[in-house]
Amino acid sequence: MIKNIIYNEDCISTMNKLDENSIDLVITSPPYNMTKRKGGYADKQPRYDNYQDWKTEEEYLDWTNNIFNLYDKVIKENGVVLYNFSYSIENPSLPYKLVGDILNNTNWMVADTIIWKKPHAIPHPASYNRLNRIVEFVWVFCRKDELKTFNMYKDITKTSDKGQNYYEVIDNFIEARNNDGSTQLNKATFSTDLIDKLLRMYATDESVVYDSFMGTGTTAVSAVKNNCYYIGSEISEDQCEYTKQRIKEYEENNRVSSPRQ
Repeated sequence: MIKNIIYNEDCISTMNKLDENSIDLVITSPPYNMTKRKGGYADKQPRYDNYQDWKTEEEYLDWTNNIFNLYDKVIKENGVVLYNFSYSIENPSLPYKLVGDILNNTNWMVADTIIWKKPHAIPHPASYNRLNRIVEFVWVFCRKDELKTFNMYKDITKTSDKGQNYYEVIDNFIEARNNDGSTQLNKATFSTDLIDKLLRMYATDESVVYDSFMGTGTTAVSAVKNNCYYIGSEISEDQCEYTKQRIKEYEENNRVSSPRQ
């Protein structure tokens, strides 16, 4: 299997050709399906240059279930999916419907819910009765039969005389930057600050990290930074090229490189 590569295609195409049990974990943030009508905000400023973010709710849920069933094929035993998905102003109930649908129709369950707190929320809602959305969710999915065994890497802080291990306390609340800087290609990015913290919790050296919606390459850059392999899918050719250049510049500026096969 080729590692350290961004495929310019949809993630379903990529996962259909990836080897089974070849990925250690997924870290990703999908399109939020922000509006049900053509011509709305998400249609005018889409996350992707050739993705229209206005599937029907049923189409979106079916599409997500298909993706999670393919995660089940490519992710190794005890691997996890870290899925950054939060609500939009247009459809605040969708995340809960999405999670319920995944639980009912796939082999995955929610093991933890991480709250990602940003320094500030953008954009501010132009509404008298809506709260400022300064937090987002990162849903931690494991397979239903792996709840007691899925991979997480805490330090052992103490071992009792009887051999019982005690582990460091890691809260499900992460404070991290919004993003690594705005680009014209993608306004809905997350930050290497966030991904660094997730990788320290759920990955080890040379873990293979897959991002099914790579965007401008945040997951890939963080993987390089944390001595992991990366594989990504991205349907925007411009964002694929941006990501390749971004990784190259990061490696040159920091005199590091991602692990090689």
